[in-house]
Amino acid sequence: MKLTIFFDGSFWCGLVEDDEDGKIKVLKHIFGPEPKDTEVLTFVNTQLLAEMAEVPSISMASKQVNEHRINPKRLQRLVNKEKNQPIYATKAQVAMQKSIEIKRMQRKEASKAQKQEEAQRRFQLKQEKRLQKRKGH
Repeated sequence: MKLTIFFDGSFWCGLVEDDEDGKIKVLKHIFGPEPKDTEVLTFVNTQLLAEMAEVPSISMASKQVNEHRINPKRLQRLVNKEKNQPIYATKAQVAMQKSIEIKRMQRKEASKAQKQEEAQRRFQLKQEKRLQKRKGH
């Protein structure tokens, strides 16, 4: 487990990387103003393990390398394609992006389920009102 503290332009952040068996967990914690040693120690001793338990682990598969000769034109196209791709400095940034995407999908699913429950509740209420009107009371 590795903790890196850096300044991202407006806040001091801590980046925690945990690499186990080819799976990586990454957590970004925002400290705010420049943290003192005591603040960092209290974060590590109290909050770190609880927050790391909530972070999904992401497997980092290594790319397979082809050893046969590549056509020069194809190689040039691949180089240009790589230039246009966004550059990730560390595996942590890639893992953090995947983690954010997973959380986004979970929020989307939860929101969809909540909307569906609300629609079902409204439908039931409408049906009950309709039955009450038919009774004539």
